[in-house]
Amino acid sequence: MFAKTMSNKGGPGNPAALERVAGHSGKYAVVLRCTKILGVSANGALTSGRVYMGAMGAASAKNYCYTDRANGYAFKFTGRPDSISFWAKFDMKESVYATAKAHLHTDCDFRDFVDIGQESDIASAILYFKNPKDGKWHKYKQAFKAYDKVYKATAAQAPIPTLDTWTRKPSYLLFCFSTNRYVMTGNKGDALYLDDIRLIYNKNLSAIQVDGTELYDYKKGQNDYVYFVSNTQETQFPEVTASAESPRAVVEVRQATAENPVAEIKVYHDDVYAGEAEPEVYTVRFVSLPSVYAMSEWR
Repeated sequence: MFAKTMSNKGGPGNPAALERVAGHSGKYAVVLRCTKILGVSANGALTSGRVYMGAMGAASAKNYCYTDRANGYAFKFTGRPDSISFWAKFDMKESVYATAKAHLHTDCDFRDFVDIGQESDIASAILYFKNPKDGKWHKYKQAFKAYDKVYKATAAQAPIPTLDTWTRKPSYLLFCFSTNRYVMTGNKGDALYLDDIRLIYNKNLSAIQVDGTELYDYKKGQNDYVYFVSNTQETQFPEVTASAESPRAVVEVRQATAENPVAEIKVYHDDVYAGEAEPEVYTVRFVSLPSVYAMSEWR
């Protein structure tokens, strides 16, 4: 998906030749290198769309990454992830900032923060991450934040969305990575390595409630719990409810019964509905106090 955009010679049917470099967790990674063209520094770039060079000056608004639907440089996408994560490693002399951007947008040839005269941006994950100058792999993560309405991207102002939710589903996803945040600031030979780029669909719970009271021992990362009840509650267990961390996740609860004293909580997200993942499952097992005492005496 990403490799075909690394060279002017690359294309949907003619991928560009890749330099093989070791990755963070596997044999391969992508490397972006800064170079100089006619004495002008050209930052290394990677995109799921296409790079358009309409002017010799690297700072010109006529140069941008964009979704090119007609020629196949487009990533069709209707999901609503919570964040994007990736691993990166720098090979640079300066303490520069690199960029990672992901735009969820409507059915159009969206340009990365250049005035396109149309309203299109739905949600964005934008991260400027600094070279730690240790030559090691580091993991980075950035949440998607959404606009309350369709937004017109402009070159003069690159807004960071502030809302937690959005109501419309996007049609495309445009990734853009760059060795340097600012144009014409890189040094020849600067390199940025990227690996394990992932979209995150958060299916964690923020709380579990039993009869409206939060479970006292709830702990993020723990999926199974025990809740003690009196013997008079064995046939009618307390009601279990739960809240998800992601406003885009859906929570379903199957209440405990006399036949099955275990309440089951399932959390669904877009990756589950797309058939690419299973729902996250949490359980609350109700145990009656007499049973606990009997077990203690038996021991």
